[in-house]
Amino acid sequence: RERIVLAPLFAQLAEALAPQLQAGGVRLQVQMLDPDLAVVGDPYLLRQALHNLLDNAIGFSPAGAAIVLRAERDADARVALLVEDAGPGVPDYALERVFERFYSLARPGSGQRSSGLGLPFVREVARLHGGEASLRNRESGGAVARLALPAA
Repeated sequence: RERIVLAPLFAQLAEALAPQLQAGGVRLQVQMLDPDLAVVGDPYLLRQALHNLLDNAIGFSPAGAAIVLRAERDADARVALLVEDAGPGVPDYALERVFERFYSLARPGSGQRSSGLGLPFVREVARLHGGEASLRNRESGGAVARLALPAA
């Protein structure tokens, strides 16, 4: 495990996902209030977990929408990594099931389903880092995926 400064990690993810964002007709807004904000963990696992969350946000957001990737300190002295999309949200019956292996919802527009392994992987990465992963719907529409990890 090592100290991972989040601003460069977010920049790497934005660059890596640029073609997918463009193909989906969505844009990524990175919000970093504290450029020195960091967590302790495995950089590869954390990058892959965030990549999975962003991939879902891209797949569920309509063309022209903005996806927000942000990090903030939470009340428990942890760092909350948040991915907010502008999609239809998650049906209530599926909010916890999406973390089950092989459970998947159809993507709007294409109707395609993923492998159902992305969110279970995210939850396992959170557990391995002493944190937690969650998903909730936003009142204004869309969903927010949250990965809360100990601060460095």
